[in-house]
Amino acid sequence: MISNNCVNPGRRTQAQILAKTLGKLGRKYQHQIYAIGTTLIVASQTKPAGAFGLFDPAQIALTCMFGGTSAQGNAAINALPGVINAAITVMLFVYFVSSGVKVANALGEGQEVTQMVQQPIGIFFITLVLFIAQNILFNGVTAAC
Repeated sequence: MISNNCVNPGRRTQAQILAKTLGKLGRKYQHQIYAIGTTLIVASQTKPAGAFGLFDPAQIALTCMFGGTSAQGNAAINALPGVINAAITVMLFVYFVSSGVKVANALGEGQEVTQMVQQPIGIFFITLVLFIAQNILFNGVTAAC
């Protein structure tokens, strides 16, 4: 019985060849991608004026919470909000890069990727909801507390 799902059995489409190539490159250079992305995220956190991150308003609110009179002179407590923000941003970055590489490899091999993309899409929407919620909750919070 011939399946109607395969147009060219045994032959790969241009999209599959491209996905396979991207997947191979992603696997080959994944550690470099992680290192460069992590370095950029952490280095930008050390410059407060130019800091970025998904959860900056929450970081500012945590800085106000931890930066009271009890934390004066305690470098570990004062740095904690930035460390938390950078760690969450790095973990999300690594997760999405590794998920993208897995999907590209699966597409290149001609596998069904419906199940494979459900979790990254779910994590993306959860992150989006958290981003919106923290922007609403901490709207107008400044570093001056």
